[in-house]
Amino acid sequence: MNTHITCLDVRRALGAEPQRRDAWILGHCKVCAQCAAFLKEMLTLDQRLERALNIEVPKDLEARIVFRAEFRSVERRRVYPWLAAAASVVLAVIVGVGVWQYRQNSPAMLGQALVAHVMNPKESFALDPNRPAIRDVSFVTGVLNQAGIRMNGSMDDISYARADTFRGAMVAHLVVRGRDGPVTVFLLPHIHVRAPTHFNAQGCDGLILPSGSGSIAIIANNPTPMMPIAHEFMKMVQWSI
Repeated sequence: MNTHITCLDVRRALGAEPQRRDAWILGHCKVCAQCAAFLKEMLTLDQRLERALNIEVPKDLEARIVFRAEFRSVERRRVYPWLAAAASVVLAVIVGVGVWQYRQNSPAMLGQALVAHVMNPKESFALDPNRPAIRDVSFVTGVLNQAGIRMNGSMDDISYARADTFRGAMVAHLVVRGRDGPVTVFLLPHIHVRAPTHFNAQGCDGLILPSGSGSIAIIANNPTPMMPIAHEFMKMVQWSI
């Protein structure tokens, strides 16, 4: 591992093996609250799956399997009831996780979660209509890099930029100065929707569009047209993950 540890390095390692406790991972999580939260989320999910699959196995299972394998013909072998039960539990876990992931990634659920993030009191200052545009292009570029994103083109209207954790992955949270007020833009490298979808939550209108392997979400609580902003970002964004 090189000496320059990034959030992406930590998340890839924990995503593959949530129980890892390498010194470089723990050291990074001590100074990065977002990665520390991601570690906690991964451990919680790992523990849930472990509990679901923790099926008590009969003590004499090995002997019974060997006996039946050696002394019974293939035609007369049968599936043990506990195996059927175990298979049912595993299937239920797989289906449950699949349904949970599907619901979490549905446009409606995504929209509600994104609006809740925007309306969080800790983030409300980002929607101040008097916030000036960010003139330091390198700052915005650095934020995008943290989320595995590159943009080609002008970024003159961006007044807020931050790399956030959303659904266990890094995303770019931007605010641009729209025609009728500030407009929030989320660049979501790890989330893909099948088709453009409009949503409304907590008085905000939103739009989620597929963009390559990721998605772009536009949220506004004012009449600023969202499609022109969405199309502009779709032309500029490049996912580097």
